[in-house]
Amino acid sequence: MEAKEILANYVLQYLKENDIIGLGTGRTIRKLIEVLSKEENIKRGSIFLASSIDSELELSKNGFKVVSLFSGLRPSIYIDSFDVLTNAGVMIKGGGGALFREKLLTYFSKYKIFIGEESKLKKNVKALEVPIEVVNVSVNYVMRELENIGYEVKYREGSGKIGPIISDNGNIILDVIVKTEELCEFDKNVKRIPGVIETGVFCKELYNKIILADNNGRIEEIEPSK
Repeated sequence: MEAKEILANYVLQYLKENDIIGLGTGRTIRKLIEVLSKEENIKRGSIFLASSIDSELELSKNGFKVVSLFSGLRPSIYIDSFDVLTNAGVMIKGGGGALFREKLLTYFSKYKIFIGEESKLKKNVKALEVPIEVVNVSVNYVMRELENIGYEVKYREGSGKIGPIISDNGNIILDVIVKTEELCEFDKNVKRIPGVIETGVFCKELYNKIILADNNGRIEEIEPSK
């Protein structure tokens, strides 16, 4: 059994008593939706909110009750994956371009759990690529400002079309190289630049638990240090 499926089955225990469930984006969450589709009690008794159109479509296709983020409902629990976890407990998210909606649901959920393969834990990495979501009209101003203060920055381009990736919100995604020890400082400071909406940096105050797994079935739960 691969780590994604191990994680999906393991996290079911946290979902059974929740009536409003938020779900993130990505291949790990797709696997969770597949596993959840066999859990009829959860399927019948819960309402779901999702951080991306992709996850909304997957949930709807599998017969779940899905409501829009415009509902303003606050999930009792939010489950998402991550792209990178540093040894300081900071996550990088946004590989699928849904970082704003992911952070929105994370912030407004009562309890938040992030799941991922153990291989995503990166120790002793000096710098990481951080996605930021930027209002279209501001993109060249933001890029020049970031370059002027010493960051390496580029448009994120997709393989299906020429030009930059556009988020579910209709905004441009930029990728910025940031020193690992400065991630949370970067997250705070870069949003002072007009046009920057959100970053893919998730610091420790944004989660209650991280669950790691490997293909051998080993599970590790991490909680942010007080």
